[in-house]
Amino acid sequence: MTHEVKMMAKVIGYTRLSQDSDTSIERQKRHIREYTDEHGMPLERIYDDGERTSGWDKSREEYQQARSRVQSGEIDAIVINDKRRLARDFDETMRLILDLREYDVEAHTFEEGKLDLSDPVHAAVEVLQAASEHEAKKKEIERAREAVQERVDKGYDHGRPPIGFRFDNKGEQWVPDRDGDFDTVLEAIRMVETGSTYREVEDELEIVPSTMSGIMDRKEQYLSLNKNG
Repeated sequence: MTHEVKMMAKVIGYTRLSQDSDTSIERQKRHIREYTDEHGMPLERIYDDGERTSGWDKSREEYQQARSRVQSGEIDAIVINDKRRLARDFDETMRLILDLREYDVEAHTFEEGKLDLSDPVHAAVEVLQAASEHEAKKKEIERAREAVQERVDKGYDHGRPPIGFRFDNKGEQWVPDRDGDFDTVLEAIRMVETGSTYREVEDELEIVPSTMSGIMDRKEQYLSLNKNG
């Protein structure tokens, strides 16, 4: 939920990288600067725990400095890339949100704008839910990568079959799609090898140049499967 941004005198940012595959530190910093510029918020500095950390806690020097600024009441807002940057566990998140409320410091995210901290328990749950959903998504992606690697290790093809191919009945290998575009692809290859340009192929066979480039990269595969199939 987005709220109106009030006039402010002093604002800080905070960045951290929870995983190597997470939003990069430089991108987070860029987003924070874009957000504060857009809303006329005077950004004093960005505290950065870098790639060392999976959360905010007492061992994080930059976090401790940012937390002290909140508790001093000398800043008006802290800006982060997304709600996940606030999450560690419920107790730590709750303490932070209570500090923000007590010292009247707003929390803003690049992705969603000002966070609603009117109900601290609800706010803490939202932050942790965002982190949980993110972790679940990363696990889903990792499982997909493992499945792809398993197919590669077994010598199976993976991904969407290129033009002219389809998966065999076992779903393991690409085979010529004789009822589809395979013969058209062979004709396109023949045209290029006899001097036709990609534009001429497009005019004749309606295969766009970008697709034709991919076909020629796989030319030997098409020709080999045509002989064997």
